[in-house]
Amino acid sequence: MFHLALFSFLASEIEGDQAHLQAFAEKKLPELLDKIRDSGKWEIVWGPTVWKHIHKDPKSRGSEGDTAGPDHLTFVARNRNLKFPNGEEKDTYVLAVAGSQTDYNYQVNNFTVDKIVDLHKWLKRGLTTPPEVEISPSPENCYISYGTALGVYQTACVPPPPSAASPGIELASFFANLPESPDTKVIVTGHSLGGPLASTSALALLESGAFAKFTPSNVLVYPTAGSAIGNVVFSKLYSERFPKVPGPTYQVWNCMIVNLRDPVAQAWSVSKTESPLQNLTNIPIIFGEPPIEDVSNGVAYGMGVAMASGISYFPIQAVFFEGNPPKTQPTNLEEFTDALWWQHTEELLALMGMEEITLDLLTGGEEGLRKKSNIERARAQPLMRALMAYRDAQNAKDGRVPEACKQLQALSERMAR
Repeated sequence: MFHLALFSFLASEIEGDQAHLQAFAEKKLPELLDKIRDSGKWEIVWGPTVWKHIHKDPKSRGSEGDTAGPDHLTFVARNRNLKFPNGEEKDTYVLAVAGSQTDYNYQVNNFTVDKIVDLHKWLKRGLTTPPEVEISPSPENCYISYGTALGVYQTACVPPPPSAASPGIELASFFANLPESPDTKVIVTGHSLGGPLASTSALALLESGAFAKFTPSNVLVYPTAGSAIGNVVFSKLYSERFPKVPGPTYQVWNCMIVNLRDPVAQAWSVSKTESPLQNLTNIPIIFGEPPIEDVSNGVAYGMGVAMASGISYFPIQAVFFEGNPPKTQPTNLEEFTDALWWQHTEELLALMGMEEITLDLLTGGEEGLRKKSNIERARAQPLMRALMAYRDAQNAKDGRVPEACKQLQALSERMAR
């Protein structure tokens, strides 16, 4: 599944207008799927669909609204005989959602955590209606960040163009119109920002009835390296709708796969008491002490943004592993960023035994394109702008741990090696 999650990043190094990016994705995705024929024959049945918030060539890199690549890229691939870890072979549809690729992803999807959306109010209006900001949150309601809601909405309401598979059909309608089958499986996957977008999209599609034709236990989620984007009510609902399906090491369904040395996965909980293994206060010394001043100050700013939401962010159930520590401890922000990128993706590739060629396929190496530096990639990740710009660190004030948090903590565990 991690292959398909990464394939959604296929145009991340490409600059151009939406038409150019769409054409590139349609050409490149079949080539990438051919690289993983050891898992059976894959066919694209929906998309790929590229969405970009400015539909024209940017005048200059860094101009207002400029994006280097697609702000969202989504596709559905089908494998009629996908072999699962338990030996079963099932007809399977995989929805892959791209993660952070652009300034828009950083500014809107990742960092708009100071505003929230009531998930059920939004779904009652319809998944393809724009989400609305909740002004006065109540602790008993289910909330997600506004940035996440916008990402799910944009993914759900943009149909593939005439040149792609299933043209003109929105995502929910595509799944709702598939033939009813008690054995067919559906998997939703994404990496980085794609992790929370995948888990939230899966829950939104399920709650809105798009997966009604499938056996509930056959709808699975495989998110990796994502941040906490909802409150404890959201996390509880997710764990109820998608209970953990155990497996060896990383072969666990419906849990976020989290490297405890990945700073990205530590956002956006501010409470070390409620969520000891995933919270912002872990970031300053995640690679050792003493902390880097710019990192500490940026984290403090990020905590202020998260707390401005009026909710306490809490991660979904997870399976944890620890990547190899950096050979040398970072001493400045640039070195911290290099270590962040390595932990965020490379350590997952190593855990899963995936070939290094995967990254060349996705970073333009085969196309002769200039590859982004680690710091350029990291700029699109949660907190990175804050780490670069803000000072005056502050500490979160932790109180008594709610019982719901304790129960959800128990659903997460360290990965069995």
